[in-house]
Amino acid sequence: MNISDTIFRAYDIRGVVGKTLTEEAAFFIGKAIGEEAAEKGEKAIAVGRDGRLSSPLLARALSEGLMKAGLEVFDIGLVPTPVLYFATFHLP
Repeated sequence: MNISDTIFRAYDIRGVVGKTLTEEAAFFIGKAIGEEAAEKGEKAIAVGRDGRLSSPLLARALSEGLMKAGLEVFDIGLVPTPVLYFATFHLP
């Protein structure tokens, strides 16, 4: 899998959907994050998304990668960032 390093920023991941940011990239990013989290003893993770038309497909691919790594995924849907932040501390 060849993921463009231009999508990785200091605090987020951004790219052109279908070009630098693909469903395949989202899957492998999810798998990598999931493996790191599992190594640290995490068992579950929350996934939220914004209102862009591409968000459901990318969130689903990310979630599939996270689950492939053995994590339980809580898909909290379309939410503002503070809600996702809250979920990271209050979901099981």
